[in-house]
Amino acid sequence: MEDMRNKMNGIMKDIMDTAKDSVERGKVNGIEPLNMLVIADSHYIGIADHVCPLIERKCTLALKLLQEVLDTVNNSGTTIDVIALMGDMVDNGNALGAKEDLLAIKETIKKTKVPVIVAPGNHDGPSEVLLEIFEDYEGVHNIKGYQIINFVDKYNEDESASRCWDKMEEHFSQTVQNKPIIVLQHNPIYPYIDRTYPYNIREWEKIAQYYSQKGVLLSISGHAHWGIPVNMKDGTGYLTCPALAESPHRYLIIKFDGYLYNVEEHKLLC
Repeated sequence: MEDMRNKMNGIMKDIMDTAKDSVERGKVNGIEPLNMLVIADSHYIGIADHVCPLIERKCTLALKLLQEVLDTVNNSGTTIDVIALMGDMVDNGNALGAKEDLLAIKETIKKTKVPVIVAPGNHDGPSEVLLEIFEDYEGVHNIKGYQIINFVDKYNEDESASRCWDKMEEHFSQTVQNKPIIVLQHNPIYPYIDRTYPYNIREWEKIAQYYSQKGVLLSISGHAHWGIPVNMKDGTGYLTCPALAESPHRYLIIKFDGYLYNVEEHKLLC
């Protein structure tokens, strides 16, 4: 009996030592828990000279919906460390007045005093204007020990997206191996969406292989309005955030703890 007790005590000590070592490694690498609020496809129309033909998109309500998301999260007691905007923040970024609509979104989010990372979408208009408004850039963002890379992909005449490989390799060259990598882009990488409309980025299989080689922890996208939960491929998770513009007006909170993460899907009660 005494031998059994000593054996169990030894096992518990090993478990506690392992947990302590894990915590200490996190401290050494500067990796802390991180809460990310993810919002995609708000398709806002405020003063822009544009009418959306799709009745399921509540474009004119988007600013109100966005404010409700921020208020709901704030009242929940969850502290958000970074906000990821997954593109298509406005419905037509090239319309007269769209810049003012983007500025209205920026001013609403600015009140949170939380860092914002933007992945431009196909509806946002010139990506350089979007990034300038949100005071953001394409590339690596180091936040609480996590390496978060946002991509500005090119949109083609058929509305498909394509990735500049030179820029992607340049961004990954600025990462280190002992800290988690999270990537953001508007178009889904994986799984393949078998529809006529080109939801996936071009060369998605090649990009997924590259992400795996680089040890990407989680790839986050928007664009596919229904949303897709985490799918694993070769060690990398792929997540598509649903559209805020369409009922039931969903958004995500992702809670990272080192190389572990938990995805919470929330919806507004309107």
